[in-house]
Amino acid sequence: MVAWMHFEQSAILTVHNHVITRNPRISVTHDKHDKHRTWFLHINNVQEEDRGRYMCQINTVTAKTQYGFVKVVVPPNIDDALTSSDIIVREGDNVTLRCKAKGSPEPAIKWKRDDGNKIVINKSLEVHDLEADSLELERISRLHMGAYLCIASNGVPPSVSKRIKVSVDFSPMVWIPHQLVGIPMGFNITLECFIEANPTSLNYWTRENDQMIIESYKYDVLAAMKWIACILFIPICAAFTAQKTESDPNTRLLDNILSYVVGDASACGNYFEYACGKYATRHIDDSFTEIIQMLDHKVNKNLVLLMEELNQRSQSAVLNESSVEAKALQFYITCRDASLNTRSAEHYLRLAPPDKGLTWPQLTPGETAWPKEQFKWIKTLGYLHRYGLTNVIVSVMVTQNFENSSEFLLNLSMPSFEEESQHLNSFMETLATLHVMKVPSKSVVPLARKIRRLEHAIRILAEADDDDDESQFMSVQRLEYRTGLNWQMFIELLVDHRISPNFRVQVRNLHYFTALKVLMETSDAQMVASYIMTRFVLYLLNDSMGDRSPIECIKDMRRGMDQASNLIYKERFLEPATLQQFTKEVIELFDQLRRQFQLHIDKNSLGLTSRQNRMVGTKVQDIVLNIGNIPRGRDHRSFVSQYYKDLEFPSADLDYSREHLKLLEFRTQKQMAKLYQPAPSKDEFFFISDPDTAMSSTPYYMIRQNIIIVPHGLFQEPFFVSDSHDVFKYSLLGFTIAHELIHSVDTTGLLFDSLGNADKTGTEISTSPRFEAGLVCMNRNSTQYLDERVADISGLDLAYSAYLRIAKDRNYTDFANTSLEQIFFLNLAQFFCGDSHPTNFVDHDEDQIRLQQMLHGFAPFHKAFGCQTRSFYPEKCQLW
Repeated sequence: MVAWMHFEQSAILTVHNHVITRNPRISVTHDKHDKHRTWFLHINNVQEEDRGRYMCQINTVTAKTQYGFVKVVVPPNIDDALTSSDIIVREGDNVTLRCKAKGSPEPAIKWKRDDGNKIVINKSLEVHDLEADSLELERISRLHMGAYLCIASNGVPPSVSKRIKVSVDFSPMVWIPHQLVGIPMGFNITLECFIEANPTSLNYWTRENDQMIIESYKYDVLAAMKWIACILFIPICAAFTAQKTESDPNTRLLDNILSYVVGDASACGNYFEYACGKYATRHIDDSFTEIIQMLDHKVNKNLVLLMEELNQRSQSAVLNESSVEAKALQFYITCRDASLNTRSAEHYLRLAPPDKGLTWPQLTPGETAWPKEQFKWIKTLGYLHRYGLTNVIVSVMVTQNFENSSEFLLNLSMPSFEEESQHLNSFMETLATLHVMKVPSKSVVPLARKIRRLEHAIRILAEADDDDDESQFMSVQRLEYRTGLNWQMFIELLVDHRISPNFRVQVRNLHYFTALKVLMETSDAQMVASYIMTRFVLYLLNDSMGDRSPIECIKDMRRGMDQASNLIYKERFLEPATLQQFTKEVIELFDQLRRQFQLHIDKNSLGLTSRQNRMVGTKVQDIVLNIGNIPRGRDHRSFVSQYYKDLEFPSADLDYSREHLKLLEFRTQKQMAKLYQPAPSKDEFFFISDPDTAMSSTPYYMIRQNIIIVPHGLFQEPFFVSDSHDVFKYSLLGFTIAHELIHSVDTTGLLFDSLGNADKTGTEISTSPRFEAGLVCMNRNSTQYLDERVADISGLDLAYSAYLRIAKDRNYTDFANTSLEQIFFLNLAQFFCGDSHPTNFVDHDEDQIRLQQMLHGFAPFHKAFGCQTRSFYPEKCQLW
């Protein structure tokens, strides 16, 4: 088997046919028909960070490797932050214009005048052009005024230039073409006076008595200037008219929708192909694959611009180091500019050892034997859990008590192996991971086999105890007695202070922990340490973007500093009045959806008892909409400033791994702090986001808090436009909110009441005959994600019925040839249009399947597009 690695970055790129790196530009192929079995590593859209040595390795007993070097040439790019801008100077001063450019090879700088005239360096030197990083002009005069071009070139096209305008201030100079003008009585005459000045002078006429001449029927002063003003007014008016036409939101949104439609496809046959068929072609060069990723891409680009603005401000003026902006900027700069060596697995492991005074086995200096007797696996897990490693050998979570949602508890259980990131993957990937951790080549293969056998043994223990999922509340002292493991030390390392032996925890899979003690005691300590180390490195690699480009570093910042990113995006790109208007409209839309859902509940199509119906109605009525994931009862800036008060990033040296670990520890500390605080009220609540949620604009429902969170990133076109027609609002944003609202009463949501406490009433509802019949209907085309299908199908029904209700109350007229009903379903499809690979969908069916299942048998859709419902479609599945 063959693996590819980027040597300088210590990054595993591919193993056999599998792409390991999260870089979407990397792919691997091989020629099966070639007798030499040639393997190719493909790098799409090469970036500067792709330069360096690449290693191809074959997993023979003694690994065979070969290296190649990629040199990336980069066209020049002028660095505006280090390059002069337009300047104004006084006549007689000396001036230095500077120009800096980046590129590979390093660009050469040449200066020219924009008008083609010679550059006057001094009284004795004039040149057509000058090759230098800076242009010095001595005793500048008005003759130097003009635009200068800084041209950067390095042999890699295209060359680039920046136009720098030099303005020279000088006192007015006056001359007249005629000192004496004769004119017969009764005729008109024009007196001319030429004035040269910069800035423009204030000019007026007087008579011999120094009395100023003002405009009247006799004197017409500055008539030429008035004429110029009239000429300028015409294009301004034309531009205003054009802008008004372009800014019509309904036209823009509809044009965007129709640009994806394949007109000769059948809406009734394959609606995804009909409504989304041209999506891939339109976005072939884009990095996003669907509409939420598009919104996130816009957010990320805006944040890149903001970071560059902050960086320029910090260089020209003092930026308060304790401010939220300064901390976010420092992490962004560290991500972007820190040496690649500070991202290596070896560097991470030196910063996060298994214990105080103990290194990882392969990092032990010299020929010294690794001191196995000092290693305590549960202590090492305690240290690493502080960085958020929560699913290796032991699963640790801070959760709300099922029976009392106001209390947070530490939940201990066996690890999960379901997701790809929760276990070791292929043998080849394990070998590659050990290699980048600097494990000696002769030890890599036998060690890989050993740690994989250990994980297999742990999985067997977990599977044997899979039915033991009942939670038990007990003290740490009691847990230690039952399992023989030092849990007090483990938890003290987690919370970073001493705890009482009576500290209460919630435990699942007690038998697993009893068996685990035996397994660990009979396993080689060095092998256990290597297993934990390997899982830790894989976790770290998965938690960072692995790329130093500005966009990827913004994603990294959003993952690690979600509240800071949220605040600075909101304050910079959403004006208070605009945000207030958006919030008002979204809350009004949500209230309409909730009111419509209450009507559905009141119809009681499930035949619920009055107690059951009341439980559901109360829960839906108590749902809170949180715009932006912020504590609504606090001043946002004050809250975020206090939240990050203790987080500091030194600016003296840039070390990515150090700051990444610091953010991981910071996030864990915030989670652990919940153990000593009561659950916040709905006005005080905010979600400490997991990394993927933090950098996404997808709305989500918090099941224990009964809150729907709507990120600020949704307030962008084409997802939401404030002054657009209601059909656009209800079919896209309305559907997504309705989808989350239905999650409050799906098979999982029903387990909890409006306060987040476990409620047997919900279990009664979910096992009632009509509810189960509805689930069976929805699962005719089997899915692993039944709750998502419930939310899709019932959410569509809710959004459409809410739209119909408000549409009857408001007399809208059609604004296009397409019917409003068709527009509703075409705009709904925008949420599902995309060109992502089916394997990229997490916890959902792929979008094409979701869209087809939602519309299957939905009468308003079939009516809108003239489909023959009875002949081709079964009855619509009903739940709520």
